[in-house]
Amino acid sequence: MFYDRERELGKLNEVYSFPGSSFLVIYGRRRVGKTALVREFLKDKSGLYFFVGEKDEKLLLEEWSREIVERLSDYLPSYVKPRFSSLEELVGFLLDFSRERRLVVVFDEFQNFKAVKPSFFSPLQELWDEKKDGSNLMLIAVGSYVGMIKRIFMDRKEPLFGRADEWMKLKPFDFWRAYGFVRSMADVNPRHFVEFYSALGGMPRYLLYLPRYYRGDSVETLGRLFFDEFAPLREEGLNVLKLEFGRFYRSYFSILEAVSLGYVTPKEISDKTGMKPLTVSKYLSELTNHYEYLVREVPVTENPLKTRKVAYKISDEFFSFWFRFIYHNYTALEENPDRVFERFRAEFPAFVGETYERIAREFVKRLDLGFKPERVGRWWHRGEEIDVVAYDRKNVALFEVKWKNLSQRDAKRVLKALEKKAELLPLRGNYRFGVIAGKLEDKDWLRKEGFLAFDLEDIIR
Repeated sequence: MFYDRERELGKLNEVYSFPGSSFLVIYGRRRVGKTALVREFLKDKSGLYFFVGEKDEKLLLEEWSREIVERLSDYLPSYVKPRFSSLEELVGFLLDFSRERRLVVVFDEFQNFKAVKPSFFSPLQELWDEKKDGSNLMLIAVGSYVGMIKRIFMDRKEPLFGRADEWMKLKPFDFWRAYGFVRSMADVNPRHFVEFYSALGGMPRYLLYLPRYYRGDSVETLGRLFFDEFAPLREEGLNVLKLEFGRFYRSYFSILEAVSLGYVTPKEISDKTGMKPLTVSKYLSELTNHYEYLVREVPVTENPLKTRKVAYKISDEFFSFWFRFIYHNYTALEENPDRVFERFRAEFPAFVGETYERIAREFVKRLDLGFKPERVGRWWHRGEEIDVVAYDRKNVALFEVKWKNLSQRDAKRVLKALEKKAELLPLRGNYRFGVIAGKLEDKDWLRKEGFLAFDLEDIIR
C-alpha cells in the first residue's frame, strides 16, 4: 500500500529532470517504505527494478536479464537477447543503453553486493566515472542497513566514496502522517492511536497490522502483536538489528536496553552495562552518528557543544518499546509470558506518557505562539524538569505535559508548579505558561485566563 510521500516523490522527479546521469542513494530502516516509494516512482518511467538477493552472481544475472528483456523489449531488436557473464557487463550495458534514452535503474538492498561479489564496487566506480557523462542513467541505490550504506558511500577508503550525487534518508511517518495512514484503513480511537504510536512508531509496515489485529482494545492488540507465542513482531528487533550490528551486536543491544530502561547518561549506562566508560563512549558515538539509533539530547537552554549535561534516547519508538518490554524480558517471555504481559500492562501508561511528551514538543513547533521560537525542547537541572520550553530572545513559552485527564483544578495546580520552576531558568523575556493533557476540562476558561491550554483533541486536529 502506497500512502503520502509526496515530498519524497517530488525530490525523485526533480532529480529525474536533471540532464545527464545521476547517482542517488535512498536509505532508511527496514519496513519504512523504501521499496514502495521507488516502485511508485517507476510507474510512469522507463526503468528497471533489481532486488539484490544474497545469491550467486550467475543466478542474479539470469533473473535480471529476463527483467531487461521484458521491460526494454520495445527498444531492443528482436534478435538481441542480453546475456551477461558479470555484474560489470550488465552495468556497462545499462550505461550504454541510456545514451539514447532516459533510463532509471534501481538496485534494492544495494549493500547485499558485499555478500554477492565484494569486489564489485571498484569496477562499478570505474564504469560510472568512465561512462556517466555520455549517458542518461538515473541510478538509485536503496539500502536498509544504515551503517553499511553510509560506510559504502561515505568512507574515504571505499571505491564509491563521493560518487553519490543525491542522498535521501527515508524516515518513518511523523505522528500526524501515521495517524492519517491508519485512519485511511481503520477506525481507531485517537487515544488508542497514541498508544499504538508509542509501540509501533511511524513505520508503515508495522502500522499495517492494525486493521487486522485491532478489535477496540489497544493493550490486547499489542499483546497479540508482541507478546503471544506467535506474535509477528516479537522477534522483529532482533531480526533487524542483529544483521545491522554484526558480531558485536550484544554490546550495542546492552546499551540500547539500558537507555530504554531509563539509564540515559554515559555514567549511568556504564554502571548498568558494566562496560568501561571509554568503551561506552565509543558505542554511543557509533549508535548516534553512524547507525542513528540514538539521539544525543541536552537541556534546551544549553550550548550542545559545551555542556556536559547529556542524555541519550532511542530515536525510534518501535525500538524503544521493543528493548524496554520484549528484549528486557526475553527469558521471562519463554517461561511465564502471562506474567510479563501483566507487568507490561501496569508499566505501559508511563511509557506512553513519555511518547506523548515527544509528540507535544512537535506539536508546539507547529503552534502559533505569537513568536517564532529559536529552540524548542526539554529542560532539566538537578532533579527539576520542564517538558517543553520554546523561546526566542524576547519570549518564553513553557508547557507541562500530562497524558492523563486533567480537571480545571488539576490544571491550575500544574500551572502553578510550572511558574515556580520557571524561576530556575536562565532565560529572560515575556513568559507564558501552558499545559498539554490527554483530556483537558475547561480549556476555554484557561485560555481566557491567558494560559496556553491544549489536549489530544487539539493535537489530532
